[in-house]
This record gives sequence, structure tokens and C-alpha cells, in this order.
Amino acid sequence: MKLRLNILLVMMIVVTLSFLWSGCAWEDGEQVNDEPNQETDGGDNLPDGADGIADPGPGADDDFTPDNYPPGPYGVGYNDTAENFGIEELLCDVVPPRGKPLFLSDFLDSKLTMFTVHAGWCPVCKVQASTMEADINQRFKDRGLSTVIVLFQDEAGGSDRDDLAAYACTYKERYGITFHIAIDPDAESMRRFFRPTEAGTPLNMLIDQDMVIRYKVEGVIPNVMEATIDAILSE
Repeated sequence: MKLRLNILLVMMIVVTLSFLWSGCAWEDGEQVNDEPNQETDGGDNLPDGADGIADPGPGADDDFTPDNYPPGPYGVGYNDTAENFGIEELLCDVVPPRGKPLFLSDFLDSKLTMFTVHAGWCPVCKVQASTMEADINQRFKDRGLSTVIVLFQDEAGGSDRDDLAAYACTYKERYGITFHIAIDPDAESMRRFFRPTEAGTPLNMLIDQDMVIRYKVEGVIPNVMEATIDAILSE
């Protein structure tokens, strides 16, 4: 009788350990997808959804990177080659606004591209936005500059795609913006380049035709931006 009880006890321990081991393995696998900067396959997200907003995903895989895109290694700092990424450009002439994927590779034909990342709660961003059409876009567009404003949160700090799209179109109208305006909820794509916080917003970044980051600063309106753009376009 005692021997039978010992055998039963051993069997119960073995079964219990097997369940615990299995649970830990599953949890470790799930945690892999929680990395904030991990790129995912944007292929399943590209078509327009029922709300009319396209989601290009946080990164751009080989399916959306043209053959003439500069090869790696890639980085996020000064003089690094930036990896292709996707955000969502807004078409504000329809209600509700519709979105379409916008990739860094779409600017391979531009001599220089300025990415400015804003949030609706950022007063410095609004000051910058009010001057960008006249001081940046109109002044340099005929010399090969493309300009993009990317909004990642609205005035309340929200990042719901529909609400952010509506807010971004209001932003575009308020500041007379005629260049690209895009959204990136919670800076899913752009956070690799800056801190999406009060201290890190806005981000201002210049990427040249070779997809090299020529200038990058966060948290302030750079007083050398126009001179830097002029110098690069004059090369």
C-alpha cells in the first residue's frame, strides 16, 4: 500500500511539472512580440480598412522596399542610413479623411526630405507648424526639398486612429499646410528616432537622397534648420 502511494505521488509531481514547463514556454513566446521597437510584417495591414484609414505598419519589409533602396547597415543617428519605414499620409479633401501608406522610400527622388514629428499637446510644435509653409516648404520645395509633418497624438494625448486623422486634417487647415501631413499613432514607427515625450517633441530630421540622416534634433525648434537645409541643397 505504501509503495503504491509513493508511485502515485511521483506521477502527480511529474504531471504538475510538465504543465508548469509548458506554461513558461508559452509566456516567453508571447513576450517576444511586446518589444516596442520590433518591426512587424506590414503586409497584412496595408489595405484600407472599413474606416478608410490605411495602416502601413511600423516598418517596411522587403515587399515594400524597392530594389534601388540603399543597403544596410541601418541606424537612427547622425550620418546613419535610415531603414525604410511606413507611416500614413492623410487625404483631407474627403470626409472622413482617408489614408494611404507613405514610405521613406517614396522620397528616393527627393534631394532632401524633412520629417517633423508633432503632438497636438505640444505648444512648441504649433509655433513651428505656423511657419513651416512659408519658411520651409515654399522657400525650398523647388530646390528639391520634400516636407512631412507627422502627428502621433492629438491635443488630449489620444492616439485613436480616426480621432487623430480628423485632428491632423484640422491641423493642416489651421496652419495652411500644402505639403505632406501624416499620422503615426503613439509614434509606432517614428519612436525609433526620438523620445515621444514632452522633452523629446518635436523631432526634426533631415534625410538626403541616399537615405542618410544629415540632421536630427528633438525637443526644440532648431534655429539652424533653414541654413542647414540650404547648405545640403547647395551641395
